[in-house]
Amino acid sequence: MTPWRKQISSGMLILVGLLVVILGASLYLDVTARTLALGRAILMMENEIAEVEMLNAHLRTQLGILTSSAMMEKRALEMGFRRIEPEEEVYLIVPGYVPLDQASISTHPRKVQSVTYSLPPIYTQSLIDWLKIKLDEWAALERGSSP
Repeated sequence: MTPWRKQISSGMLILVGLLVVILGASLYLDVTARTLALGRAILMMENEIAEVEMLNAHLRTQLGILTSSAMMEKRALEMGFRRIEPEEEVYLIVPGYVPLDQASISTHPRKVQSVTYSLPPIYTQSLIDWLKIKLDEWAALERGSSP
């Protein structure tokens, strides 16, 4: 082989090696950049979740304040309602009404079936019991085959 061919082949080998290193580095940089972008997106979403949870807690607090007995009474008085006296109470009996605590959840009661599970004896046998049986069988075969 001539010296210039050796130089060209070694130069090409160096260029191929350099190309492999460059491709590996660019792949590493691409994966790292994507990882950083996804990490940033996750952090932004976690911040949004925290903000929404804080807003939700604030709204629950406002709802609790607005539905407190003192606020409800104040709003009722502002709308013209007044407290009734015990002798003013009127109870209505509505035919067919079932109080909520007595109402059945389902319209059709389901029959409860009792299910019993039983495993075959082969599955209830322990490993030690199985080994004893197999050793006994093997010993019986050995005794039976010997004169």
